[in-house]
Amino acid sequence: MHELRFPGDARKAADAANTILLLASADAWSEGWPFNSISKELGAAAASLMKGLKPGSTGALAETRVATKRLVVAVLPTKLSRHNCPARNEAVLSCAKRARIEGESLALVCLDAPAHGEAVAVALSRALPNFSRKTEATKNVRLAVAASDRRGHPVAFDQRTQHVVAASRWAAECVDTPPADLNTDTFVTLTRSFIKGLKGVKVTEIVGPALLKKRCGGIHAVGRAAMKAPRLLILEHGPKKSKRTVALVGKGVVYDTGGLSLKPTTGMCTMKGDMGGAAAVVGAFKVLVESGFKGRLVALAALAENAIGPDSYRNDDILTLHSGHTVEINNTDAEGRLLLADAVSYAARVLEAEVIIDVATLTGAQLVATGMRHAAVVSNRQGLEELAVQCGKSSGDLVHPLPFAPEFYQAEFASAVADMRNSVKDRSNAQSSCAAQFVWAHIDDIDPHWLHVDIAGPAFRDDRGTGFGVGLLASVAEELGAADLKN
Repeated sequence: MHELRFPGDARKAADAANTILLLASADAWSEGWPFNSISKELGAAAASLMKGLKPGSTGALAETRVATKRLVVAVLPTKLSRHNCPARNEAVLSCAKRARIEGESLALVCLDAPAHGEAVAVALSRALPNFSRKTEATKNVRLAVAASDRRGHPVAFDQRTQHVVAASRWAAECVDTPPADLNTDTFVTLTRSFIKGLKGVKVTEIVGPALLKKRCGGIHAVGRAAMKAPRLLILEHGPKKSKRTVALVGKGVVYDTGGLSLKPTTGMCTMKGDMGGAAAVVGAFKVLVESGFKGRLVALAALAENAIGPDSYRNDDILTLHSGHTVEINNTDAEGRLLLADAVSYAARVLEAEVIIDVATLTGAQLVATGMRHAAVVSNRQGLEELAVQCGKSSGDLVHPLPFAPEFYQAEFASAVADMRNSVKDRSNAQSSCAAQFVWAHIDDIDPHWLHVDIAGPAFRDDRGTGFGVGLLASVAEELGAADLKN
């Protein structure tokens, strides 16, 4: 297990470290950073190393040895596009991976603003994922993460940032865990252990046949053929008579074979990560409770394994979902939206949430639309969409909006025998927006403030879980908890 800590004194951490990684923009280096943060000997060596380095788009590295210490200098790009995070977290992550951090180490980062600390800290943590089953002994890293401004004055990482880092690492480790070890039952066990100690949290499970009694026909159908029963995990915190209820809803398909619409081998590999939305929701819930969230907060993880067996749900089946809508199945591999539809409806109708944010590794089309770094967001409120973009830039979990246009997309789900089908007729017609539209169709009569976040690309990169979404969800929920809701 790699350990991340946040010492207040970078000089002491540098004295104890075998490897020191210094990260700053080209502008900051040119101004003489980090002259107040480390010893004169290390500073002189760093100044010499950075000369002539051109950062490019992902940062440039150079290294040397100073006595017994390995010193690595990273020059980060100065220019950023308007769709990037101002903390340069992606360049920080790229440099940290290439720096080969090992043993007792220090990463010292120059921040242009204190608010950049969270995105940078999470980026550094993503360079050191925890999960491993390699037979060769893993060399554990003890990484001290410190920051200063351009004048070398220390900038502390606050407690909330440390909570976000820990929760993001937990979510990433869940995503990396193989499906033989993480099923619907063990996910709940891990969640209970993770949130243990939080005060005032109510935990509820609706399991197996009880899902049908609660009218959650989608979750039940997707997971009913698996060895472990499907379930809806509900976490609640705060009084029911609060100003408003914010609901976080996560897709938790612990493994996705595609069901009877079987995926090919290459498409099935990595589907252990199809519960990244549920992991992010649990992580964000813990961060928010630890940080003193004002208002009522609920988190729902819709958990199922889309397995194959004699009781598999079939194409041509018609399911009745929690909303009361009937759904003709025309693709059992479009299962995540069935889980989300039940869960958002439950959040709206039973838990009476005024704000609902759902997050899911939902569509491969998201990668085509917004790529590996930006999640796709769809919302029925312009203000909520704009808030998500803003919080994405501040947290480092970047998002980009897709169209919300029910009048254009609902016809894609037309069925002759049911209220709708679960998959589109035309796969070239805005697939990601259409998938979001299916979820929205199950709460459109209630019209809550709704944000849909498709994290298919950002949640699993370079064969590793990232914990994407924890910081984003926590930031959005915090802003919504106290603010007046606007269109």
